[in-house]
Amino acid sequence: MVSFYDSFMYLFEKRFLRKARRSILTKASGSVLEIGGGTGLNLKQYHFDVIDSLVITDIDIDKRLIKRVQKHDSINKIKINKTSVEDLPFPNASFDTVIFTLVFCTVKDVNQGLQEIKRVLKDDGKLLFIEHIHPKKKSLRTIFNWINPVWRKISSGCNLNRDIRSSLVENGFQIGEYQYLTKQIFVGGCAKK
Repeated sequence: MVSFYDSFMYLFEKRFLRKARRSILTKASGSVLEIGGGTGLNLKQYHFDVIDSLVITDIDIDKRLIKRVQKHDSINKIKINKTSVEDLPFPNASFDTVIFTLVFCTVKDVNQGLQEIKRVLKDDGKLLFIEHIHPKKKSLRTIFNWINPVWRKISSGCNLNRDIRSSLVENGFQIGEYQYLTKQIFVGGCAKK
């Protein structure tokens, strides 16, 4: 069953998010951790010839993710782990690449989640991300703030007015690449510890 959120996001996926995923996720290499794998949309964007292993986490494992993994050519490199980003069950410095796409809008404790990512990321590792953000344009900010309470209820807790860039910097990440993907509502980038 397709949710309202999935139907709504389909337009964004078709217009630019699919291209953004392809651009960002092809930079993943080595041991990779994906936070909030959702339905598995990212799977077809990875280049498994440079990926040793991929662990996909989510607090709720979607059946569509399981089906996509089972059908994938590189199934032997992929594991699914039911867990929260705020409490990752991995040793320190476990991953060369950590990825999240459209996840931190629903994370309850953003700082704790980012600290956990920082903990499991190797010192020379990279963090790749795509998120929607609180727009800079004042009229859009007002609209986002106004509809956020209702949107959270119909979208499984998604917040429209978070600032991922500030959160990354406050948690000790250095942003190397940061680009607006559309009208300053979505951003993508790369960061390091």
